[in-house]
Amino acid sequence: MPGSSSALSPAATRVAGAAGAAVRQRLASTGAVGEVVHAGSHAIYARVGGRLVGLVSRGATLTPSAVRTTLPRLPDAAPGDPASIGDGELRVAGLAVTVARVVPTEAPALSDPEAAVRLLEEALLGTATADLAPARSQLPEPALARLREGDPAAVPLLLGLGDGLTPVGDDVVAGWLVAARSAGRPVEDVAAAVTEHAPRTTPLSASLLSDAAAGECLPEVRALLLALRAGTGIEPAVTALAAVGHTSGRGMLLGVRLALAGAERRGEPR
Repeated sequence: MPGSSSALSPAATRVAGAAGAAVRQRLASTGAVGEVVHAGSHAIYARVGGRLVGLVSRGATLTPSAVRTTLPRLPDAAPGDPASIGDGELRVAGLAVTVARVVPTEAPALSDPEAAVRLLEEALLGTATADLAPARSQLPEPALARLREGDPAAVPLLLGLGDGLTPVGDDVVAGWLVAARSAGRPVEDVAAAVTEHAPRTTPLSASLLSDAAAGECLPEVRALLLALRAGTGIEPAVTALAAVGHTSGRGMLLGVRLALAGAERRGEPR
């Protein structure tokens, strides 16, 4: 592996997984080395070539920057351990991980945001497990109101705030970025504010926010947006997203709701 063979033992266990097209393309790029920044039994993320790339177990949430493996648990790893990419592989924790299946991670366009927000509100009323209060109660209402309007001043009031490996305030902003782009709302100012204030949050969360600004999202967010566009299967999609993490899914769901509500008020067509 160019530029990385000296960092890790060549006797790595080969594992295939699923990831977005951007991750597969990145692993196929010229080799680069880096180190682990987050390690757990279900997710390992490394900073390689200035960006995060990771692998997750089969039951973990698939992020746009990770490969989901079939492993029930990941090998032991620790921050600072070596990692490398190149020749189609992510090599970390004694594994050589390839992408055998590409899954879509891009957010779909919504042609009718007004209809989408009405459908979402109806689904939230009918889905008992989608209570947004655990996320909303951790965040200042004035900041959420600003985000609804697309005001970048909301970003420093939300980033890094709340529970979770990805703080719930970050999850709300990520959900807003994805859904606002899908609804045809301008996201450049909010995205610029995210870049400016990214140092106040975790590396993993900053990576997810960067992906969201580019229109890349979790499969559960994508499934919800597709359901809203089709007008069917919305309540199961809401339930699935709300179940992600401790509060992450509810935070993203709140961000989607704010983005679509703001689009409806402005009457912004796509």
